[in-house]
Amino acid sequence: IKRATDVMVAGKIAVVCGYGDVGKGSAQALRALSAQVWITEIDPICALQAAMEGYRVVTMNEVADKADIFVTATGNYHVITHDHMARMKDQAIVCNI
Repeated sequence: IKRATDVMVAGKIAVVCGYGDVGKGSAQALRALSAQVWITEIDPICALQAAMEGYRVVTMNEVADKADIFVTATGNYHVITHDHMARMKDQAIVCNI
């Protein structure tokens, strides 16, 4: 994100979809850049782990219109839907890892 955009990540709300190995790494990297990191996760064990590590666990429907950066790290389709994208802020950053 830092290389691809000219956006300062600090202070932004970043949503990481999925809290597996890749999602954990993404969340840690965004937190290190001083972003406020929220996690979406459908597996209750992974969601609990994210909460225990200090992340706010949310649903995409809750945060589609609030966040500035969206990172999908699930390997699945339709994690971010057309409806979610229609509700996003102008110039929201969406990426997939």
